Amino acid sequence: MMKKLCILLFLSISMGASAVEYTFSPKDVPAMKQLLGSGTLQPGDVVVLKDGTYDNLEEVHFTGKGVFSKPIIWRAENPGKAVISGKLSLRIYGEHLQLKDLLFYKAWAIGHDMIDFQKEKGTYASYCRMTGCVIDECNNPAKGTRPNEGDEYWVGLRGTNNRIDHCYFANKRVGGLVLQVWLSADNHLNNHVIDHNFFGERQPYGGNGAEIIRIGHSWSSQWESRTIVENNVFFRCSGENEIISVKSCHNVLRRNLFYESAGGLVCRHGHYNIIESNTFIGHGLRGTAGIRIINQGHTVYDNYIKDVKSFGLLVRVGVYERPTAETNVKEEPLTSYHRVENVDIAYNTFLNSSLELGSGRGEKMPRNVRFAHNLFTGQNPELKIVRADEVLPGFLFLDNQWAFPDIASLPAVPYERVRSGFDAVDAPAGLERKEKERIDACIFTVGPTWYEAMKENVNYIDMHR
Repeated sequence: MMKKLCILLFLSISMGASAVEYTFSPKDVPAMKQLLGSGTLQPGDVVVLKDGTYDNLEEVHFTGKGVFSKPIIWRAENPGKAVISGKLSLRIYGEHLQLKDLLFYKAWAIGHDMIDFQKEKGTYASYCRMTGCVIDECNNPAKGTRPNEGDEYWVGLRGTNNRIDHCYFANKRVGGLVLQVWLSADNHLNNHVIDHNFFGERQPYGGNGAEIIRIGHSWSSQWESRTIVENNVFFRCSGENEIISVKSCHNVLRRNLFYESAGGLVCRHGHYNIIESNTFIGHGLRGTAGIRIINQGHTVYDNYIKDVKSFGLLVRVGVYERPTAETNVKEEPLTSYHRVENVDIAYNTFLNSSLELGSGRGEKMPRNVRFAHNLFTGQNPELKIVRADEVLPGFLFLDNQWAFPDIASLPAVPYERVRSGFDAVDAPAGLERKEKERIDACIFTVGPTWYEAMKENVNYIDMHR
């Protein structure tokens, strides 16, 4: 008898551990929502959406506790064939959950964030993933496309160790961000990864609040996020002058491609961020830009910036010193500009793109900025130094290369501190190959390969580089 009981117990445990696949069609929405939000899904379970349009889902909770080797997956049966549209508030929270191959088309947020990685304050997502999904043309028809006509965010990323990868985002017209990394006092060491996504066209918005990615806010800017943004494409992302706005500390932004996008990568608030091996191709279009540096401890390394119209690199003057625990933020608001200090700018290439040092109002000049081993080249040197007598003592120029058709332009630079830190050289070989390799490494590895609009954009970049 005891032997039979042991066998039955073993079988029941084994059966309980087996993953289950649940399949739903558009007519099964109530049952699907009940299952996704019940908390009963087990590691390895899969929720499958059959082809069709799932309209006005409104509030949906996707929760559960998967494990690393057996995430809980909510996916389309056929990538892109399950279309979610209309009013939506999707809340993802729990552990090791995965959203896969879904198409969000002409959906819009009921509240602030259409997809939010939390249930409520204190209940977040951890080790969750959104992969192979598309968000396209998701704009609330009741809101306008200009400032003060309403806004909403597409994705609010909260919690810890979450990943958004191989997705496509395009055609946001209503105000608000495509992707916001939220920090709060109880949840700010994020360790998120945003990689291999294609961020497509966003038309000029006409005001602030139209960034593609923002990491933090001014009020959370002194906290560490440790988010990585890597291997993404930003194609014609022209909502405002900050495509990526970094407003927190210890983030890494590397190997991204910014192509014909009117805006730049901006370290707006926060410190100790790494800007590495990014590529900016502007084709001389109005508003295209490179990297803007504010605050302290940043590393700007091995970036390639070509034919941008506004600036290749801008280092701003500060209004206040770096905030401390004793800083009265009512008198020295975190929304202001703080001194640039202890910044390393090295091994970057600026091709037909300007250097702008000391721009902006304020009295806190850049301090201890190392500008070393950079290549500054093109047809005509554009070097803008504002209040040079005050600004330049804060820079160390070391072993840079100056390669312009008129080599005599270097001796003509009126600042001895700059001249002594550059060597006049012939235009180096291999820049075109370097550019091609970097673009290829991005455009052929990003996004959901099943989405036709993304493939068309990739082909455009490939043909017009």
